[in-house]
Amino acid sequence: MGLGAPVNVHDIGIIGAGVHGLTAAYHLARRGVSTVVFERGDRAGGPTGRASGVVRSYYTNRFLAEVARDSTAVLADLAERAGGGSGNGSGYVRTGGLYLHGPADAAGVHATAAGLAAAGIDHEVLAPRDLAQRFPDLDLDGTAIGVWETHAGHADPHRTALTYAARAAALGATLLEHAAVCQVAEGPRAVKVLLADGSGHEVGRLLVAAGPWTGPLLAQLGVALPLTAERHVVAGLRHPPGDVPRAVPHVLIDVQHGYYSRPAGPGRFLLGPLAPTVPVDPDDFDAAVTPAETAWLAGRAARRAPVRGRAVAERGWASLYDVSPDWQPVTGRVGERVYVDAGTSGHGFKLAPVWGDHVARLLLGDPDERLGQFSPGRFAAGAGLPGGFGAARILG
Repeated sequence: MGLGAPVNVHDIGIIGAGVHGLTAAYHLARRGVSTVVFERGDRAGGPTGRASGVVRSYYTNRFLAEVARDSTAVLADLAERAGGGSGNGSGYVRTGGLYLHGPADAAGVHATAAGLAAAGIDHEVLAPRDLAQRFPDLDLDGTAIGVWETHAGHADPHRTALTYAARAAALGATLLEHAAVCQVAEGPRAVKVLLADGSGHEVGRLLVAAGPWTGPLLAQLGVALPLTAERHVVAGLRHPPGDVPRAVPHVLIDVQHGYYSRPAGPGRFLLGPLAPTVPVDPDDFDAAVTPAETAWLAGRAARRAPVRGRAVAERGWASLYDVSPDWQPVTGRVGERVYVDAGTSGHGFKLAPVWGDHVARLLLGDPDERLGQFSPGRFAAGAGLPGGFGAARILG
């Protein structure tokens, strides 16, 4: 069967059942829009299922800070908010978050804090003396300024994505797993999609939200976006029992030393780097964290919190980031009927609950005008967005 013989028709098609594709599907389905999701593997089986799940609103970009703020509120009570009953459907745990910077970042930190204040995000800017009083177990040598964010924490990306998948399906969305897309063609009245199993589909509008596989899919339509895939690791460590009472109990984003951490249960924590890495093939990369990578992260973490120097390595993993040149999302129209939501560069999970609603509105012709700054055309126009602090561009 070729592209000329579609057998299934929907208003909207979405390629990718990660958290961004699934939240968009949910927000479309709750509006009564006929929606189909095509997923090459299992739902949340790509980068979403391997994300570390840090939840924060500490963004240099005001719009992203507001989206993260509102998404945090959704994650805190996802099952109820998504209409699925009581309980926490995301696994969100509020720990608070501490961001530590060297002197070169001071002006940017104050500007970021002003944006957080304007957005009503609960935070405090802390001078070195304040930091030493509040966090006596941390080595603050060379730290010039810090920020405490009250509602930061962590959630379970896989669980969150499955919650949205279930609600989208209950509202009428069609979720097709192990349904790899092999051909896409845009026509004057519809977009035709051919799957590897030979089945054809026709959709009024198509959203490509396929993470690291977005670029090759769009290339079929003659759309070239400067997106790359990067391998990023998450190392797991465990304190010996006697050190558990002194474990760092909150999210810690140590910009000064180039890593982040979050709690992962009693006496356990996860570590990851903040800096970019080299591009990789998303279909051929090492999914295991190496001992050297764990040692590098553990050494940085112990430098900041000496108690971590006695922690031992546990399970870790490597995942993929789909990265844009400015490390900001790439969301917008790339054809008459084709749209993209990709390039979230490792910080997309925490945005997804509300970002999915913005994407749904975009597909339905009613976008928030502030979404325009993330247009795919900005790179060709030389209008990349600022964000982050130095090499830590992932902070957005």
